[in-house]
Amino acid sequence: MVSIAKNLYHILFIVLTIAFVLVFAGCEKINLSNIDTQCYYIGECEDSTIILKFENVSSDKVTGLRYKVEDSPIAKEGNLSISAGRKKCTVNINGIDIPIKVIPESIGSDSITGEYIVGKEHKKFQFYKYKAPKFKQFEDQFQNEKYKVAVTKDVVYGNAKGFWSYNPDRNVTFAEAYSEKLGDLLKYNLSPRDIDLKMDIYLPQDDTSKQRPLIMFIHGGAFFNGDKASEAYTKWSTHFAKMGFVVASINYRMGFLPSADQIDCAGYRAAQDANAAMRYLVHNAAKYRINTNWIFAGGTSAGAITALNLAFMRNKNRPQSTKGSLFKSDLGDIESVSPQYKEKFTIKAVANMWGAVHDINMISNAKTSIISFHGDADNIVPYGYDHPFNDVLDPIKIALRNDNSSEAKSVKSIFSLPLNKALTNKMYGSSLIDRMAKAKGNRSKLFTYPGGGHSLHVDKNNNLVPYFYFIQDSVTAFFVEELIPEPISIKRDKSDQLCYKIMGGSIADIYWKAENGIILESDNKQAKIVFLPTKNERVIIVSGHYSNGIGFRKEIKF
Repeated sequence: MVSIAKNLYHILFIVLTIAFVLVFAGCEKINLSNIDTQCYYIGECEDSTIILKFENVSSDKVTGLRYKVEDSPIAKEGNLSISAGRKKCTVNINGIDIPIKVIPESIGSDSITGEYIVGKEHKKFQFYKYKAPKFKQFEDQFQNEKYKVAVTKDVVYGNAKGFWSYNPDRNVTFAEAYSEKLGDLLKYNLSPRDIDLKMDIYLPQDDTSKQRPLIMFIHGGAFFNGDKASEAYTKWSTHFAKMGFVVASINYRMGFLPSADQIDCAGYRAAQDANAAMRYLVHNAAKYRINTNWIFAGGTSAGAITALNLAFMRNKNRPQSTKGSLFKSDLGDIESVSPQYKEKFTIKAVANMWGAVHDINMISNAKTSIISFHGDADNIVPYGYDHPFNDVLDPIKIALRNDNSSEAKSVKSIFSLPLNKALTNKMYGSSLIDRMAKAKGNRSKLFTYPGGGHSLHVDKNNNLVPYFYFIQDSVTAFFVEELIPEPISIKRDKSDQLCYKIMGGSIADIYWKAENGIILESDNKQAKIVFLPTKNERVIIVSGHYSNGIGFRKEIKF
């Protein structure tokens, strides 16, 4: 009898199915044939929620399943059948027949209200055809390689006077490369030539993002060698473009005569060119669908120095050697190259791969985040505070001593001291950059390679090594954290087995979907979901946008 009494509370769901076929209250016999077998029906009774799924329907009988929502994440299943009569019907729940009388009050396409009579007791009911919440499918953006890539080569972003902007690495020593270029250095020092400054632009194909992050890569090479299309930069650029970033790999002016002022000027010219390249890209942000709040830069060696200067150097930090005097012309402000592009920009984060800065205090100029990689035995760019280019410049001295050409003779007299000390000023390497950045409240992460030298991403023949991919993965994660500082996750509420909460993240909109489940209620913070007993996989999916517009998609499976 107790079992029968409990089942009486569930009769209202039978009325749900009956109500959908009651075209008018005065019918002589309830017709069940219009019951929908392609959906679920859901209703409330005595603080219980019941879900009905009908499988076989005729004019006077339907059979199906009844699911009771309890504290468990999976509803309790039972069999159900309804036999129609004259204004009455018989409901069979798990083998027990219960006769009821139905008095409908309101019949609509989506909801039914009324009352049913059991004996002399009248009970109200309300049912509706279950409609899953609206769902829109979005994907995690800028986190996985998923696009094809199109490359536009040699886009001209400016023109400036200098020595050259293209000198691909070859399997020769730096001293040999320098000796080969010495004639050009002497020639163009007196009469600098006009140089078109070029970049390669990598774009994701078939992405639907209205706005995309931008990364500028700047190759290394001691401000003397290097090219935007070297293997490392081609691979890094392609990787990020596949993830949905706009990527620019730039060439810039290189070359210097052997003096401290000349080397400082070479680094400053690179900074001017990188600044011009960035202003060009910001100027064309609409064309490339760039969100100018999501700008990143990175480089190796001289490219890292340039990327750091791009983010932190201001005109007040210009090296003294770049300013005019009685004996030399002024190189102009940082923005002197391509002055037609007036746009301002802020770098969100820098990938500093064994780079350095001349003025550690310029880290105070921006809240740019920094991820650094550096070997603590680097003898070219210091890990701490020291003169740079020891392994680069001393071989030049040796080469020039053995070179009796007129060009070599004209500069031999300079070399009375170890070249790196005579021709360079001390620089602050990654360990001190990291320390200063953290002291100023910037987000900073340093990977120190114990015993590592220079160019950690390649071997002596410039072939990529496994550490290249460690750098790639680490930079990717660091940059994504800048875009999405708090990625969302889905957690079940320990105090409520039906409740699933969104943790982390600032969300603008969210859509819930439950495969083999019923979403009882949902909002931007949580959802109540009950799953149906089934052998099929049960999945919760959420997708939407963070407050900054970046899409997300997360799922958990049971």
